[in-house]
Amino acid sequence: MFRVFRHKAFSLFFVGYFISTIGNALFYLSVLWYVQLMTGEGKYVALLGLMITIPQLFMFVSGVVADRFSRRKVMLFTDVFSFIIVLFLSIYLAFFSYSFWVIAISFLLLNICHNLFMPASRAFMPLTLPEGELTVGNSLFVMVTRIGAIMAATAGAFLLTLVNETYFFLFNAMTFLISATFLLILKRFVNEQREMPSNQVPEGRFSLKGFLNDIKDGVRVIKNEKILLFMLPGVLLTNLFFVTFFYLTPSWSQQILKAGAKGYSLLELSLGLGALTGAFISGWISKWITPKLGLTTAFLLQSVIVFFPMFPYLYPGMVVLFIASVGTGMAGAFMMTMMQQIIPDDYRGRAFGLLMSVMGGIVPIGTILSGLLSSYIGLSGTFWISSVGCAGGAIMLAVTFATVPYQTGQTSNTVISN
Repeated sequence: MFRVFRHKAFSLFFVGYFISTIGNALFYLSVLWYVQLMTGEGKYVALLGLMITIPQLFMFVSGVVADRFSRRKVMLFTDVFSFIIVLFLSIYLAFFSYSFWVIAISFLLLNICHNLFMPASRAFMPLTLPEGELTVGNSLFVMVTRIGAIMAATAGAFLLTLVNETYFFLFNAMTFLISATFLLILKRFVNEQREMPSNQVPEGRFSLKGFLNDIKDGVRVIKNEKILLFMLPGVLLTNLFFVTFFYLTPSWSQQILKAGAKGYSLLELSLGLGALTGAFISGWISKWITPKLGLTTAFLLQSVIVFFPMFPYLYPGMVVLFIASVGTGMAGAFMMTMMQQIIPDDYRGRAFGLLMSVMGGIVPIGTILSGLLSSYIGLSGTFWISSVGCAGGAIMLAVTFATVPYQTGQTSNTVISN
């Protein structure tokens, strides 16, 4: 599994991403808890969640950017700008009083950068590995994302009681700077011509007409692959209701479990450990099963989340979240591999951007819905409805991947290993 590290381009890309992920995980954990602590109301955490999800509505633009410019340079720009944003927020909170809107606007700008980074990074990945090793590479990226969450959750319960939140923010700022440094070094190991897609449009990089044509091309690519279309209803349903588990977990721990920051961190730890386990399993079994079978299995495991509100106690809840997150980890690796295999390289950025925009675009609606539900029917009722919705979407996805065929072998990768 770890033989992929013989490719230096992948190793540099991976290490920079890993370091940045640790900082991000600590930052998200601390800022969500900080807002919950300062306000004592879940609706402010949900509102902060809108600052995370609104930029996802425009990821189709990010995808076009990833296909029109050097993907490595797009990632480099977003890392540098993210460093500036988080550094500003750290300085502001150190010298001025708490302001929800300063945090929210900074969060919005940071997530605009993140949503520029994501399509570029997913389209860039196949340039660092041969196609046969993509599942292993994707599983490792999912693993480090979850390791970052685990490290943050493990340390969070202890550090949040001892360390000012500003230090978490400063640490995140430095990780962006480190990630940018690795992307600069990466230039030596990736073919510059392969960084740029070959289908440059005659209108120019900044032409509005060219951007619109690129978006149409991305839509056409998705329409030509039935699996991408048929999976959308299940993905949208799952994303709509999973928002509750992401943004209202601090409130669940504080109000229902009476476990405070410790309970919140342990629930996040269960999510992280489960997804880490799932990512490891996907990399390990990728030699023997197809992404199609892996995805079917993954979403069946995710449906276990329906049992979460049945056990309003910390440790049973942790077990349910762990099992469901094993499916999440497996799905993340196998899903990305499937899309990298069936979407041609020249269209990968815009197709990823469109899919992420559609999938993420439902999240703001889910954020508003979870906030309204918690206000009118209470936290327990909100989690009941959300768990059923998530499980229903997961079962729809399992059936889709079990029954709808797709073809692979449309990618062509150039990898430099020395």
